[in-house]
Amino acid sequence: MVLLRHLSIALTAAVTAFGTALFIAFNCFYRRRVWTPHRRYRPVQEEEEERGTRQVLVLGLDGAGKSSILQGLAPGGQTGNRGRCRPTRGFNFMSLSSPVCQLDFLEIGGGEDLRRFWSDYLRKTHILVYVVDSADRSRFSLARSELHRLLEAESRLPVVILGSKQDKPGAVSVSELHHILSLDLVTDDRKLFLLSAEFSSDGTLKNSAPCLQTFQELLLQLV
Repeated sequence: MVLLRHLSIALTAAVTAFGTALFIAFNCFYRRRVWTPHRRYRPVQEEEEERGTRQVLVLGLDGAGKSSILQGLAPGGQTGNRGRCRPTRGFNFMSLSSPVCQLDFLEIGGGEDLRRFWSDYLRKTHILVYVVDSADRSRFSLARSELHRLLEAESRLPVVILGSKQDKPGAVSVSELHHILSLDLVTDDRKLFLLSAEFSSDGTLKNSAPCLQTFQELLLQLV
């Protein structure tokens, strides 16, 4: 059983690394799908997209709601009918375009076998988005320790923390989450923001438009 577990971890790591390589190659050799979040925005030329690309790394424990956040940001994600997201075993990615820059979101699964590789992706990242399940009280301590491990690994990286599932029974408020995650220990020179996000009963984003618009505008300001 121990051998099988080690093999599983090794295979998962290999798949993640291979997937990242494909992600980079895809963005280098093919034109990205472009979504303009506001009607007044005009499509950006491919050359401008390449010069203005910024990577947003999306991390958090498994089941925290990372994939649902990305699903809500995708074209039609705020109004379309979307199903429940399954936990990410490897990675997800998507690209959004604005007149400011191209945002490439890279989500890495939050399982125990993948968390050890999180810090390897920080060096090429412009913004870290960390998602926390506001109702998963049993894993607050783990979410806090993983967050601070990332904060220590990259001391200057801007961080946006999303407290997801705010409408779930037993969910803590954003102010409580600030205390639970020991964010008062973060130095004042760190750009760190804490936002909330709600989900409906089927796991999709609920009343997402204001939250996602604020989230998206914040990311654009940070880059």
